[in-house]
Amino acid sequence: MDSPEALAGSFASKVGRPARPSAPLSEWSWFRIGGPADLLFRAESVRDLERAVAWAREQGTRFYIIGGGSNLLFDDEGFRGLIIRNEVRSLELKGSLLAADSGTPLESLVEFLVERSLAGLEFLAGIPGTVGGAVCGNAGAFGHDIGEAVRDVDLLLKNGQTAVRTRAEMAFSYRHSLLKEDHHVVLKARFDVEPGDPVRIRRQVEDYLESRSGKHPCPGTPCAGSYFKNKVLSDGTKLAAGRLLEQAGAKGLRVGDAAVFEGHANFIINLGRARARDVLDLAAELRERVRSRFGVELEEEVVHLPATASMP
Repeated sequence: MDSPEALAGSFASKVGRPARPSAPLSEWSWFRIGGPADLLFRAESVRDLERAVAWAREQGTRFYIIGGGSNLLFDDEGFRGLIIRNEVRSLELKGSLLAADSGTPLESLVEFLVERSLAGLEFLAGIPGTVGGAVCGNAGAFGHDIGEAVRDVDLLLKNGQTAVRTRAEMAFSYRHSLLKEDHHVVLKARFDVEPGDPVRIRRQVEDYLESRSGKHPCPGTPCAGSYFKNKVLSDGTKLAAGRLLEQAGAKGLRVGDAAVFEGHANFIINLGRARARDVLDLAAELRERVRSRFGVELEEEVVHLPATASMP
Protein backbone atom coordinates (compact mmCIF):
# COMPACT_ATOMS: atom_id res chain seq x y z
CA MET A 1 0.00 0.00 0.00
CA ASP A 2 1.19 3.52 -0.78
CA SER A 3 2.51 5.67 2.05
CA PRO A 4 0.14 8.22 3.64
CA GLU A 5 2.16 10.99 2.00
CA ALA A 6 1.77 9.41 -1.46
CA LEU A 7 -1.94 8.93 -0.89
CA ALA A 8 -2.24 12.56 0.19
CA GLY A 9 -0.65 13.70 -3.07
CA SER A 10 -3.00 11.60 -5.16
CA PHE A 11 -5.99 12.76 -3.13
CA ALA A 12 -5.19 16.48 -3.46
CA SER A 13 -4.73 16.22 -7.22
CA LYS A 14 -8.12 14.55 -7.64
CA VAL A 15 -10.24 16.30 -5.02
CA GLY A 16 -8.68 19.76 -5.22
CA ARG A 17 -8.23 20.14 -1.46
CA PRO A 18 -5.64 18.49 0.81
CA ALA A 19 -6.13 15.63 3.25
CA ARG A 20 -4.00 15.26 6.35
CA PRO A 21 -1.69 12.24 6.33
CA SER A 22 -1.08 10.13 9.46
CA ALA A 23 -3.76 12.01 11.40
CA PRO A 24 -4.23 10.91 15.04
CA LEU A 25 -7.86 9.88 15.38
CA SER A 26 -7.89 10.51 19.12
CA GLU A 27 -8.25 14.20 18.21
CA TRP A 28 -11.58 13.49 16.51
CA SER A 29 -13.07 11.03 18.98
CA TRP A 30 -15.31 11.76 21.95
CA PHE A 31 -13.54 8.81 23.59
CA ARG A 32 -10.14 10.49 22.95
CA ILE A 33 -8.94 7.11 21.69
CA GLY A 34 -7.45 6.09 18.35
CA GLY A 35 -4.22 5.72 16.42
CA PRO A 36 -3.37 7.43 13.12
CA ALA A 37 -5.49 7.31 9.99
CA ASP A 38 -3.59 7.16 6.71
CA LEU A 39 -5.60 10.18 5.58
CA LEU A 40 -8.14 12.47 7.20
CA PHE A 41 -10.17 14.89 5.11
CA ARG A 42 -12.54 17.59 6.36
CA ALA A 43 -15.33 17.88 3.78
CA GLU A 44 -16.91 21.34 3.79
CA SER A 45 -19.29 20.98 0.83
CA VAL A 46 -21.34 18.32 -0.92
CA ARG A 47 -18.84 18.55 -3.75
CA ASP A 48 -16.03 17.76 -1.29
CA LEU A 49 -17.93 14.69 -0.08
CA GLU A 50 -18.69 13.43 -3.55
CA ARG A 51 -15.13 13.91 -4.80
CA ALA A 52 -13.55 12.33 -1.73
CA VAL A 53 -15.79 9.28 -1.94
CA ALA A 54 -15.18 9.01 -5.71
CA TRP A 55 -11.40 9.13 -5.19
CA ALA A 56 -11.54 6.40 -2.55
CA ARG A 57 -13.66 4.14 -4.73
CA GLU A 58 -11.47 4.69 -7.79
CA GLN A 59 -8.33 3.96 -5.78
CA GLY A 60 -9.84 0.96 -4.02
CA THR A 61 -9.07 2.70 -0.71
CA ARG A 62 -11.10 2.02 2.42
CA PHE A 63 -13.03 5.03 3.63
CA TYR A 64 -15.36 5.88 6.48
CA ILE A 65 -17.41 9.03 7.02
CA ILE A 66 -17.70 10.47 10.52
CA GLY A 67 -19.63 13.38 11.98
CA GLY A 68 -18.83 14.76 15.40
CA GLY A 69 -16.92 11.66 16.56
CA SER A 70 -19.47 10.50 19.14
CA ASN A 71 -20.88 6.97 19.20
CA LEU A 72 -17.59 5.74 17.72
CA LEU A 73 -14.54 3.86 18.98
CA PHE A 74 -11.46 4.15 16.79
CA ASP A 75 -8.88 1.37 16.87
CA ASP A 76 -5.57 1.61 18.72
CA GLU A 77 -3.84 1.00 15.38
CA GLY A 78 -5.75 3.79 13.67
CA PHE A 79 -7.35 3.33 10.25
CA ARG A 80 -5.74 2.11 7.06
CA GLY A 81 -7.49 4.28 4.52
CA LEU A 82 -9.37 7.58 4.39
CA ILE A 83 -11.46 9.09 7.18
CA ILE A 84 -13.84 11.77 5.87
CA ARG A 85 -15.12 14.18 8.50
CA ASN A 86 -18.45 15.55 7.32
CA GLU A 87 -18.56 19.29 7.99
CA VAL A 88 -21.24 20.09 5.38
CA ARG A 89 -23.59 22.27 7.39
CA SER A 90 -26.66 24.35 6.62
CA LEU A 91 -30.25 24.76 7.78
CA GLU A 92 -33.05 26.09 5.57
CA LEU A 93 -36.72 26.49 6.44
CA LYS A 94 -39.49 26.58 3.84
CA GLY A 95 -42.88 26.72 5.47
CA SER A 96 -43.10 23.65 7.71
CA LEU A 97 -40.23 21.84 5.99
CA LEU A 98 -36.73 22.04 7.48
CA ALA A 99 -33.80 21.01 5.26
CA ALA A 100 -30.52 20.17 7.01
CA ASP A 101 -27.17 19.19 5.51
CA SER A 102 -25.86 15.92 6.88
CA GLY A 103 -22.90 17.41 8.73
CA THR A 104 -25.06 19.83 10.71
CA PRO A 105 -24.70 19.24 14.48
CA LEU A 106 -27.94 18.20 16.18
CA GLU A 107 -27.31 20.95 18.73
CA SER A 108 -27.46 23.55 15.94
CA LEU A 109 -30.66 22.02 14.57
CA VAL A 110 -32.38 22.18 17.96
CA GLU A 111 -31.25 25.77 18.57
CA PHE A 112 -32.54 26.76 15.11
CA LEU A 113 -36.00 25.36 15.88
CA VAL A 114 -36.19 26.83 19.37
CA GLU A 115 -35.34 30.30 18.04
CA ARG A 116 -38.21 30.01 15.53
CA SER A 117 -40.71 28.36 17.91
CA LEU A 118 -40.98 25.22 15.80
CA ALA A 119 -41.92 21.90 17.38
CA GLY A 120 -41.32 18.28 16.51
CA LEU A 121 -37.67 17.59 17.29
CA GLU A 122 -37.21 18.82 20.87
CA PHE A 123 -36.23 15.31 22.01
CA LEU A 124 -32.95 15.65 20.12
CA ALA A 125 -31.73 18.18 22.72
CA GLY A 126 -28.47 17.01 24.21
CA ILE A 127 -27.89 14.15 21.78
CA PRO A 128 -24.37 14.45 20.35
CA GLY A 129 -23.58 13.97 16.68
CA THR A 130 -24.79 15.21 13.33
CA VAL A 131 -27.90 14.95 11.18
CA GLY A 132 -26.37 12.31 8.90
CA GLY A 133 -25.37 9.99 11.71
CA ALA A 134 -28.69 10.51 13.50
CA VAL A 135 -30.67 9.62 10.38
CA CYS A 136 -28.51 6.57 9.67
CA GLY A 137 -28.93 5.21 13.19
CA ASN A 138 -32.46 6.60 13.75
CA ALA A 139 -31.25 8.40 16.87
CA GLY A 140 -33.73 9.30 19.53
CA ALA A 141 -34.61 9.66 23.19
CA PHE A 142 -37.59 9.99 25.53
CA GLY A 143 -39.73 7.65 23.41
CA HIS A 144 -39.13 9.41 20.09
CA ASP A 145 -36.87 8.75 17.09
CA ILE A 146 -35.66 11.15 14.41
CA GLY A 147 -37.22 8.98 11.71
CA GLU A 148 -40.67 10.05 12.90
CA ALA A 149 -40.05 13.56 11.57
CA VAL A 150 -38.15 12.74 8.35
CA ARG A 151 -39.91 13.72 5.12
CA ASP A 152 -37.17 12.44 2.83
CA VAL A 153 -33.39 12.10 2.51
CA ASP A 154 -30.89 12.91 -0.26
CA LEU A 155 -28.37 10.08 -0.66
CA LEU A 156 -25.09 9.55 -2.51
CA LEU A 157 -25.35 6.02 -3.85
CA LYS A 158 -22.52 3.54 -4.29
CA ASN A 159 -22.59 4.07 -8.07
CA GLY A 160 -21.87 7.79 -7.60
CA GLN A 161 -25.41 8.88 -8.45
CA THR A 162 -27.72 10.74 -6.08
CA ALA A 163 -31.23 9.74 -5.10
CA VAL A 164 -34.06 10.80 -2.81
CA ARG A 165 -35.57 8.29 -0.38
CA THR A 166 -38.83 8.91 1.47
CA ARG A 167 -39.41 8.14 5.14
CA ALA A 168 -41.14 4.88 4.22
CA GLU A 169 -38.26 3.84 1.95
CA MET A 170 -35.76 4.46 4.75
CA ALA A 171 -37.30 1.58 6.76
CA PHE A 172 -36.74 3.23 10.14
CA SER A 173 -36.93 1.08 13.25
CA TYR A 174 -35.35 1.23 16.70
CA ARG A 175 -31.80 2.61 16.19
CA HIS A 176 -31.87 1.36 12.62
CA SER A 177 -32.48 2.46 9.05
CA LEU A 178 -31.94 0.99 5.60
CA LEU A 179 -28.57 2.78 5.55
CA LYS A 180 -27.26 0.26 8.08
CA GLU A 181 -27.61 -2.31 5.30
CA ASP A 182 -26.92 -0.52 2.01
CA HIS A 183 -24.33 1.98 3.37
CA HIS A 184 -25.25 4.88 1.09
CA VAL A 185 -24.11 8.36 2.18
CA VAL A 186 -26.56 10.91 3.61
CA LEU A 187 -26.20 14.32 1.97
CA LYS A 188 -29.28 16.14 3.27
CA ALA A 189 -32.44 15.38 5.23
CA ARG A 190 -35.78 17.18 5.31
CA PHE A 191 -38.02 17.21 8.37
CA ASP A 192 -41.63 18.07 9.02
CA VAL A 193 -41.92 20.63 11.81
CA GLU A 194 -44.79 22.79 13.00
CA PRO A 195 -45.32 26.10 14.79
CA GLY A 196 -45.67 25.73 18.53
CA ASP A 197 -45.83 27.68 21.73
CA PRO A 198 -42.37 29.23 22.25
CA VAL A 199 -42.50 28.94 26.04
CA ARG A 200 -43.52 25.28 25.92
CA ILE A 201 -40.88 24.41 23.31
CA ARG A 202 -38.08 26.07 25.21
CA ARG A 203 -39.20 24.53 28.51
CA GLN A 204 -39.37 21.07 26.89
CA VAL A 205 -35.83 21.40 25.55
CA GLU A 206 -34.56 22.59 28.93
CA ASP A 207 -36.32 19.68 30.66
CA TYR A 208 -34.73 17.18 28.30
CA LEU A 209 -31.30 18.71 28.83
CA GLU A 210 -31.75 18.67 32.59
CA SER A 211 -32.87 15.04 32.54
CA ARG A 212 -29.85 14.02 30.51
CA SER A 213 -27.40 15.99 32.64
CA GLY A 214 -28.54 14.16 35.75
CA LYS A 215 -27.67 10.74 34.29
CA HIS A 216 -24.88 11.37 31.80
CA PRO A 217 -21.17 12.05 32.33
CA CYS A 218 -20.24 15.71 32.68
CA PRO A 219 -19.50 17.56 29.43
CA GLY A 220 -15.88 17.01 28.45
CA THR A 221 -15.67 13.53 29.97
CA PRO A 222 -14.16 11.23 27.32
CA CYS A 223 -17.12 9.00 26.50
CA ALA A 224 -18.91 7.90 23.32
CA GLY A 225 -22.44 8.03 24.71
CA SER A 226 -24.71 5.10 25.57
CA TYR A 227 -22.62 2.02 24.86
CA PHE A 228 -25.39 -0.55 24.37
CA LYS A 229 -28.80 -0.32 22.77
CA ASN A 230 -31.84 -0.93 24.90
CA LYS A 231 -33.12 -4.45 24.31
CA VAL A 232 -36.37 -4.69 22.33
CA LEU A 233 -38.34 -7.89 22.99
CA SER A 234 -40.50 -9.62 20.40
CA ASP A 235 -43.64 -8.02 21.87
CA GLY A 236 -42.12 -4.54 21.52
CA THR A 237 -41.21 -4.14 25.18
CA LYS A 238 -37.94 -2.29 25.77
CA LEU A 239 -35.54 -3.32 28.50
CA ALA A 240 -33.26 -0.47 29.58
CA ALA A 241 -29.66 -1.57 29.05
CA GLY A 242 -28.48 0.63 31.91
CA ARG A 243 -30.83 -1.05 34.37
CA LEU A 244 -29.79 -4.55 33.25
CA LEU A 245 -26.14 -3.61 33.57
CA GLU A 246 -26.58 -2.09 37.01
CA GLN A 247 -28.42 -5.17 38.27
CA ALA A 248 -25.65 -7.34 36.80
CA GLY A 249 -23.05 -5.49 38.90
CA ALA A 250 -21.52 -3.31 36.20
CA LYS A 251 -20.83 -0.25 38.31
CA GLY A 252 -17.28 -0.20 39.61
CA LEU A 253 -15.92 -2.39 36.82
CA ARG A 254 -12.78 -1.21 35.08
CA VAL A 255 -10.23 -2.46 32.55
CA GLY A 256 -7.13 -0.28 32.37
CA ASP A 257 -8.40 3.28 32.16
CA ALA A 258 -11.76 2.25 30.71
CA ALA A 259 -14.41 2.30 33.44
CA VAL A 260 -18.15 2.07 33.88
CA PHE A 261 -19.56 5.49 34.79
CA GLU A 262 -20.81 5.53 38.37
CA GLY A 263 -23.86 7.64 37.49
CA HIS A 264 -25.24 5.32 34.78
CA ALA A 265 -24.06 1.80 34.00
CA ASN A 266 -24.57 2.13 30.22
CA PHE A 267 -21.69 4.58 29.85
CA ILE A 268 -18.03 3.61 29.52
CA ILE A 269 -15.65 6.48 30.18
CA ASN A 270 -11.96 7.02 29.51
CA LEU A 271 -10.23 7.91 32.78
CA GLY A 272 -7.26 9.32 30.90
CA ARG A 273 -5.19 6.73 29.06
CA ALA A 274 -7.69 4.08 28.00
CA ARG A 275 -7.02 2.09 24.85
CA ALA A 276 -9.62 0.73 22.46
CA ARG A 277 -8.67 -2.75 23.65
CA ASP A 278 -9.53 -1.76 27.23
CA VAL A 279 -12.97 -0.55 26.15
CA LEU A 280 -13.67 -3.67 24.10
CA ASP A 281 -12.58 -5.99 26.91
CA LEU A 282 -14.74 -4.11 29.41
CA ALA A 283 -17.72 -4.19 27.03
CA ALA A 284 -17.27 -7.94 26.57
CA GLU A 285 -17.36 -8.40 30.35
CA LEU A 286 -20.53 -6.32 30.58
CA ARG A 287 -22.24 -8.33 27.84
CA GLU A 288 -21.31 -11.59 29.54
CA ARG A 289 -22.64 -10.45 32.92
CA VAL A 290 -26.02 -9.50 31.43
CA ARG A 291 -26.14 -12.72 29.41
CA SER A 292 -25.38 -14.84 32.47
CA ARG A 293 -27.77 -13.02 34.79
CA PHE A 294 -30.75 -12.43 32.48
CA GLY A 295 -30.23 -14.47 29.32
CA VAL A 296 -30.30 -11.20 27.35
CA GLU A 297 -27.84 -10.47 24.56
CA LEU A 298 -26.90 -6.78 24.50
CA GLU A 299 -26.00 -5.13 21.19
CA GLU A 300 -23.50 -2.30 20.96
CA GLU A 301 -24.69 1.15 19.98
CA VAL A 302 -21.11 2.44 19.88
CA VAL A 303 -19.39 1.41 16.65
CA HIS A 304 -15.85 0.02 16.84
CA LEU A 305 -14.03 0.92 13.64
CA PRO A 306 -11.28 -1.66 13.02
CA ALA A 307 -7.93 -0.60 11.61
CA THR A 308 -7.76 -3.02 8.70
CA ALA A 309 -10.91 -5.14 8.30
CA SER A 310 -12.84 -4.74 5.04
CA MET A 311 -15.60 -2.14 5.04
CA PRO A 312 -19.09 -2.50 3.52
